[in-house]
Amino acid sequence: MKNISLILNGVLLVAVAILFYLQFQKPSTATPLITPPVSMQGGGIKIAYVNADTLKAKYEWMKNQEAALNQRLANAENSMQGKQEALQNDFLKLQQKAESGNFPRAELEKEAEQLEARRTKLADEAARLERQLADDQKKAINDLYGNLEQKLKELQSQIGYDYILSYSRGGQILLANDSLDITKQVLELLNAKK
Repeated sequence: MKNISLILNGVLLVAVAILFYLQFQKPSTATPLITPPVSMQGGGIKIAYVNADTLKAKYEWMKNQEAALNQRLANAENSMQGKQEALQNDFLKLQQKAESGNFPRAELEKEAEQLEARRTKLADEAARLERQLADDQKKAINDLYGNLEQKLKELQSQIGYDYILSYSRGGQILLANDSLDITKQVLELLNAKK
């Protein structure tokens, strides 16, 4: 009887020591653990979603990239419009010269060839700018998905989600349970200053 009491006291002492250790253990510097909703704390497949519309509206890096691309597009459009207007004005001047009859035909043909070469060069420049902007947009999207995937993998390792879906109103997922929404946590991870 006395031995049982000693054994129970020893077990209690070990349990208290473990609880004491866990209570005063230094907090880890890793990203904070995000607890899954109550509906997911049982067994089965763990699914969460990120609201793509909210992500687009509140992810600072994405907004900055979109603003930069829009600015470059506006600058390219303004530049091309100015060059096209100048070319059109030169064509009008050539037409006026031709109508006046005061210039030799060879000179008019030479000037027309030069203007046609400028038009071709301008079209090539427009195509090059369009490709460059499309490449920049593609790179930004790839960077976005790379960053998003990295952060989602962090969440997945913390909670063990089997699937993290993208939800947007009118998308392929027509309705989602709000308790499965991890958009806020993902935005906090994405917008966190490095």
